[in-house]
Amino acid sequence: MKTSTLAQLTLAFLFSVSAFLTQAQTKPGQLAGTVKDSLRQQPMPYATLVLKKYEDTSFLQAVVTNEQGDFQFSNLGQGLYFLTADYLGYKKVKVDSLQVAAIGEGKALSVLMAQDAKLLKAVTVTGYKPFIEQQNDKLVLNVANSPLAAGGTTDEVIARAPGVVEANGGFQVRGKTAMVLIDGRNTNLKGEDLKNFLSSMPTNGVAQVEVIANPSAKYDAAGGAVINIVTAKNKNYGTNGTATFGLGMGEKARYNAGLSLNHRSQKLNLYGSLDRNHSQPFTTITSDRMLTAESRVQEHTYELRTQDNNSFKVGLDYEISKKASAGILVRGMVNQRSRAGETNSLVTQASAPFVSSQVMTNGKSLVVSPSISVFYRTVLDSAGTELRLGTDYFSYGKDLENQFTTRFFQANGQQNQPTAYLRDNSPAGNSIQTTTADITHPLKKGTLEAGLKATFTQTDNDIFWEGRTGEENWAVDAGKTNHFVYHENINAAYTSYSTKVKEWSVQVGLRAEQTNTKGTSLTLAQTNRNSYFHLFPSVSGQYNVSKKQQLGLSYRKKIDRFRFDIVNPFVTYISQYSYAQGNPNVQPSISHNFELSHTFNQEWFSSLSYGRHLNVLSEVVKRLEGSPAVIHSFANFSSANQWSGSVTHAKGLYSGKWNTSNTVGFISAQVNGPSARFSKANVAFMVSSNNTLQLGKGFKAELFASYTSPLTFGAFAFKANYSGNLGLSKSVLDNQGTLTLNLADVFNTRSQRYSIHSYGVNAETENKTESRVVRLNFSYRFGNKNVKASKARRSGSEEEKFRMESNL
Repeated sequence: MKTSTLAQLTLAFLFSVSAFLTQAQTKPGQLAGTVKDSLRQQPMPYATLVLKKYEDTSFLQAVVTNEQGDFQFSNLGQGLYFLTADYLGYKKVKVDSLQVAAIGEGKALSVLMAQDAKLLKAVTVTGYKPFIEQQNDKLVLNVANSPLAAGGTTDEVIARAPGVVEANGGFQVRGKTAMVLIDGRNTNLKGEDLKNFLSSMPTNGVAQVEVIANPSAKYDAAGGAVINIVTAKNKNYGTNGTATFGLGMGEKARYNAGLSLNHRSQKLNLYGSLDRNHSQPFTTITSDRMLTAESRVQEHTYELRTQDNNSFKVGLDYEISKKASAGILVRGMVNQRSRAGETNSLVTQASAPFVSSQVMTNGKSLVVSPSISVFYRTVLDSAGTELRLGTDYFSYGKDLENQFTTRFFQANGQQNQPTAYLRDNSPAGNSIQTTTADITHPLKKGTLEAGLKATFTQTDNDIFWEGRTGEENWAVDAGKTNHFVYHENINAAYTSYSTKVKEWSVQVGLRAEQTNTKGTSLTLAQTNRNSYFHLFPSVSGQYNVSKKQQLGLSYRKKIDRFRFDIVNPFVTYISQYSYAQGNPNVQPSISHNFELSHTFNQEWFSSLSYGRHLNVLSEVVKRLEGSPAVIHSFANFSSANQWSGSVTHAKGLYSGKWNTSNTVGFISAQVNGPSARFSKANVAFMVSSNNTLQLGKGFKAELFASYTSPLTFGAFAFKANYSGNLGLSKSVLDNQGTLTLNLADVFNTRSQRYSIHSYGVNAETENKTESRVVRLNFSYRFGNKNVKASKARRSGSEEEKFRMESNL
């Protein structure tokens, strides 16, 4: 059966199930209506309504209005009731003598609420959200009001989350590879591309970062965790916005600026933003490799990059009716980067005189990455069955140019060979198209969700290298030049059911994914195809031991797909003595993940996780035959075992003036394979502490510190790492402006230091990107202050951009 026919039949089945379940329900009574501001006649989202029996005033149900101000009480016995409506800054409303009838027979209520001038004048809000909030199903970083985050970049914020570790340009959560989403849409980038993307995304456009260690079946099966970046959106009626400007200083000066505008009426919301970030960070890389007992390569690199990162978004949401809405979002990124670096190398071999060399690097790149998302949402029936349709298109185009000038020297410092020149011109075009359909159906004792997703991905990398020696003419370097095109199609369907049974909250889910891939090396006239189908079950349960104590247990099957670039069989230049080569024969890895969690008094959160990875994909390093250089590649090994755990304590002290969140965790991972020749696994410990202090008179301070002990995984043994950040903010201009001063990496200790032990290659490496930076940032909020909640929605691109990578 063709994929499109299967998708149509599955979607028809979902609608049939929904209709059957709706008709199968009994017809109890219900009350429904809308809460509005009595003066402006505008809906009031998130108003609290409590329903009680008229005769004995006993409590029955409490609900909160949705974004359109609508509410509904269901499963009621017929008779008389009364309800109360409550909203901060408004007079409490009581509606008496409400007659409940069967579904479809009652009239919608209109509850009007009036502002309470006395109450508004008397209210002084002293509470605030701490930077780190530990919730039952996720960890939330409240970025918008963090003094440490102001003027920084999103990758810096994510790296501060407890249990999150940077690895190869991406992130791991409790040792599990994380998908990075933006408002539910995957960045579809990885490695150097993901790092550059997040480092160009300013924090002034970010409201929260959600870290979800155990995502449900509706998320793609790839990876073991989700990091969702929730962008900021103004919630006020009328026209309003935020302007931001900041200055910073590391080794060189930097600046950031941004403007966001929003216009919201009762049915229409128009919004947009434009941000620019200019910086000149440096990177130093020191490497000492022992290839044999008598062969050694030492390299030191210093590189300065000038980066001008520009990002924009323009969106429209429209409420077609009380039950339907649609929208479109156009987002984009235009980044320019130039690089200038110097690498000094020394090769020592017992059978030959030592060779020293100097490589001067100059290059530039341009990245243009537009995307467009369209969505439609509608409520199908009185039971609240919701259908969501969406389509997304993402493009990531790169144009890279680099030139390398190499000089060789003898022991007396004289150049002993003609100067060698190498240059590349490497355009790349990547695109992803995604279509989704999701349906959520409330049942009498639970909720049923189901959905379909189809994703089509194409990456086209045309790498062209030329070289020459001395005054010779440029000639094509056939060993490095290659053109590789990769296609991937993933068709997925999922269903999940959640319910509450006495003290238990249970969710079971099943996801099916069919994957078809085709990788073609036009240079080698070689094509590799692959096709595989997997079922991914998941189950999780939470038991309420008491009002203060909950226990949770979950199991999820996941898949770790390879990045698009690592199936390219050609050799890629990294440095004079370091190369990368893809492996077209790698296979995806399947993992079985178990987690036990415990919550006490919403202050203590603990978890213990175990993952069993089969056919695990791991990076390996080998010596390039006939050369002192090494080559990085990937290979599958039989299995890997991984244990991790954490304990977090989060509490507000001194009437909320001091919020503290402290985490202690551990992780241990062992790759198993007869030919791995890797280091043995060890138990690594992680400690982090975040403290926010309200100092009075509009001042707020924030302190963050973290430490990670040595960690080994596969061929890489990472050294200990620690850092600390400080921030101070002050509210100004009648609380419409915020002035922030912060210092990142106070002790200048943040770096990646690791050893490599793989196939006879033993190396010590330190990769240090400039991290100690002082920033002064100012933001000003202007416009209407009448609040209305904004929408949150997801789109279908939840994996593919995440796996794109190339060496910039």
